[in-house]
Amino acid sequence: MYISMPRDWGDIISPRDGVSVSREYSVDAIRSALKQGEKLFLIGADAVSVSAGWLVVQDHLALFGTGTLSGPNHPAGPRFPNLRGMYIVPEIEGESVRSGTVLRVPDIRLSTGAELSAFSCDALVSHGIDQAVAAAHGGAKVVFVLNCRKPGSKENNKYSFLNRLLQEIEGGEE
Repeated sequence: MYISMPRDWGDIISPRDGVSVSREYSVDAIRSALKQGEKLFLIGADAVSVSAGWLVVQDHLALFGTGTLSGPNHPAGPRFPNLRGMYIVPEIEGESVRSGTVLRVPDIRLSTGAELSAFSCDALVSHGIDQAVAAAHGGAKVVFVLNCRKPGSKENNKYSFLNRLLQEIEGGEE
């Protein structure tokens, strides 16, 4: 499994057998991991939502700007990949996992929260979708987890959820 988290989250997950933790939060890092045979990715991002807490993405909207698949096709996958089913939403024993749809916006710091209702989505992100799409383009599955804050809030969620999520994912890997 390959883990890609924002740098400002710090060293919340340490590398171990079968788990690579990237210090580079980019599409190029994802494509490099695909070349090395990775087929499961855990990607994290900061988000704005009407509810603070963790959200596991089950689908996304990318209506603003260009995406990872625009331009010449990258050899990691087919020209027109089927992205249905690219996201995995693991269950965590004894805990309710919130999941939903995320919308990519140019900069979540400039969002007002009106985008949430205008597009009927659960969260807004500026980063992470391109990495997830690059992984799916290469045939991998993605667990995309968001650290959601309410608009204008600076409060962080407890990272202990990520460790429980990681244990569940590792337990389900074949």
